[in-house]
Amino acid sequence: MTAIILAAGVGKRLLSASRGRPKCLLEIGGRPLLCRLLDNLAAVGVPEAVVVTGFGAEHVREAAGRAAANIAVRFLHNPRYNEGAILSLWTAREVLDRAVLVMDADVLCGKALLRRLVESPQPNCFLLDASAENTGEEQMLLVREGYVRNIVRGGAAGYDLTGESVGFLRLSAEAARLLRDLLAARIAAGATAIEHEEVYPALLERVAVGFERIDGMPWIEIDFPDDLERAEREVLPRIVAACRAGGR
Repeated sequence: MTAIILAAGVGKRLLSASRGRPKCLLEIGGRPLLCRLLDNLAAVGVPEAVVVTGFGAEHVREAAGRAAANIAVRFLHNPRYNEGAILSLWTAREVLDRAVLVMDADVLCGKALLRRLVESPQPNCFLLDASAENTGEEQMLLVREGYVRNIVRGGAAGYDLTGESVGFLRLSAEAARLLRDLLAARIAAGATAIEHEEVYPALLERVAVGFERIDGMPWIEIDFPDDLERAEREVLPRIVAACRAGGR
C-alpha cells in the first residue's frame, strides 16, 4: 500500500502562524505535522509514501527527508498549487494503479487511528467521525445501507448516518484506477479549480466504499489558528495519553 500525501497547499489562513512555510510543517509539540504523519504511517506498516509538494516544496522535502527513517518517501511536484487540490491528486496519478491511501497532510492524529484504516477488512474505506460537530465547513460523509453514498461540505439530510471525513481514503488498486480515470475526465473538461473531494461522488456511484467509525478518537484538521491552539492544548495530550496507556 502506498500513501499519497497531499502537501501542496499554501494554507493562507495560517500564514501568520506558519511564518510563511507550508502548513503541513506547522509544529505540534515541537514536531511538524507531516513528520508526525510519516512516523505513524511507518508504525502501522505502510512501506511507501508519495508526498505531493507545491508551495514551499524545498522546505517540505527537507523536513520529510530528515523524518523518514522507516518509510520510503519520494516527492512529486504540483507547480499549479494555487489552483484546486484536484491537481495535486492528479500529480500522483502514476501511483493510482495500486492500493493507496489518499491523505491530507494537515491532520494531526495518532497511529491507532491510522491502524483502524490500514487494518480495515474493507478494501475501500473512509474514516468517519460521527461525534464531530458539523459547523458547515467540514466534508461530511453520508451513509446509506452501510456504504458511503456521498461526501458534501456541510452534509445533507436523508441518510442513515452522517459523520465528518478525517481526510483519509483507502482504495483498492481497481478503485484507484477508476479514480484516476475520473480525475482525467474532470481535468480534461477544465475543472482544475475544484477540490479533489468533489470527484469522490462520481467514484461512490461506481464503487462500494465503506467506512470505519473513529468516534471519540483524538484527531484534528488544522485550518485556522484556533485549530493549532486546540491541537497543542487538547488533541496532542490525548494522543500521547493513549499511547502511554498501551493503545495500538
